[in-house]
Amino acid sequence: MKKNVVIIVLLLIAVIGGTLAYRGYRANLANQVESERLAAEQAAERKREAEARQRIEAEAEAHRLAALQAQQEAEAAAAALAQLRAEQAEAEAARLAAEEQARLAAERLEQLRLEKEAAQGEARAQAEAAERAALQAEIARREAAMKLAEAEREKREAVEREAARLAELRRVQEAESEEEQIRRMLLSRPVLPADIKRRRHETMQVELINAEGGVIIHPEDEKPADGGN
Repeated sequence: MKKNVVIIVLLLIAVIGGTLAYRGYRANLANQVESERLAAEQAAERKREAEARQRIEAEAEAHRLAALQAQQEAEAAAAALAQLRAEQAEAEAARLAAEEQARLAAERLEQLRLEKEAAQGEARAQAEAAERAALQAEIARREAAMKLAEAEREKREAVEREAARLAELRRVQEAESEEEQIRRMLLSRPVLPADIKRRRHETMQVELINAEGGVIIHPEDEKPADGGN
């Protein structure tokens, strides 16, 4: 009986021990599962935190890159604006220089026009003066030619008068010689003819005129004037 009690007690102890062991196993298993669950949750949390950090870092990097890009774009825009302003300033300077050159060119053109007009006026004045001088020279030449022609005519007339005077002188001398011969012939006659007296009178007139340098023209030798000689 005691053996049975012992066996029963041992069985009870074994059952109680098995139960307790099973409960411990179940508790350990539950604890292990819970630990694993907690570990999984912690890992998931850590993963979520890591992902959050990565997302935050990525967002921060994106913001940094965006800010950097914005800064670069701002700097590029500022550089482009500065370049544009420099180009505008250069274009404005070029425009002002072109306007100045155009103004100077217009002033030079106006000066050249005035100088051309002055030169043309001076050329016209010189041409008119040259024309007047040529006209005066032509008038002087014609006057000189007329004077020369007049002098030549007067000289020719003087030569003709001298020739006529010499011819008349020769004729008078011949007449005197003839008259002298006649006079000598008639000296021997007591009465002189009337024509001899007239010839003596004419001879005296011829001698008087010749002494004064004139030209003898006898009444019987007079001819109508031809108007020019």
